[in-house]
Amino acid sequence: MINVAWQRFARSAKQVLKKVHNPLGEEERTLFSFGSAADLQRWNVFSDSQQGGNSTAALIPSAEHTGTASFEGDFSAELCQEAKEAKRGIQRSGFAGMHSLEGDYLDLEERDVLVLRVRGDGRKYLVSLRTDNWVAGVTSHDVWQAFLFAPPGRWEEVQVPLSRFLLTWKGRLVEERSAMNPERVVSLGIGLAGGPSLQAPGRFFLGLDWVKAVRMSGGLEPRDRSGWF
Repeated sequence: MINVAWQRFARSAKQVLKKVHNPLGEEERTLFSFGSAADLQRWNVFSDSQQGGNSTAALIPSAEHTGTASFEGDFSAELCQEAKEAKRGIQRSGFAGMHSLEGDYLDLEERDVLVLRVRGDGRKYLVSLRTDNWVAGVTSHDVWQAFLFAPPGRWEEVQVPLSRFLLTWKGRLVEERSAMNPERVVSLGIGLAGGPSLQAPGRFFLGLDWVKAVRMSGGLEPRDRSGWF
């Protein structure tokens, strides 16, 4: 508990110092790029295979587009034979994703849109933000999610307004209306959306170039891609 509290204090202190030097923040800030081995080491990749599922996932340099990466693997809602025989009571299978390692806060205050340069495969994806819990003394993170509508077969800068992120709990929507704390984002994640209800078994890939946080208030309105879903 003390260690978690100290980490939060240290992160907050860094944010205060940044605001003293630049109170308005930047119009645009690159949060992540995917052009080097060091960039890819900032991410943890996971799938249901760690719990007895058959899905696989990896984040690897793109052989086709230099300076980018590919989040790819195979999606399956089936359990492996060993898990079936063990009867370990696995509650769900059929998921794959990646999230950034925790470090300094990804301060999104004064910014209202995430922009991701991606190339999709026609599948449905989610982008998630983990924030410190509002409740004092609670060490768990709040998880906010929004759909990422990645265009199939071509690169595009896809805008995801922060206003579209909804609070979730273990993959389920929290109906009670809450406000995200944009100053306390500890991690960003990307993954397949919906499990077997939205995903067909088979190969998946998502090309990744960069992720930026942008302030667009009073300027360009984010494009509505609701028709893609």
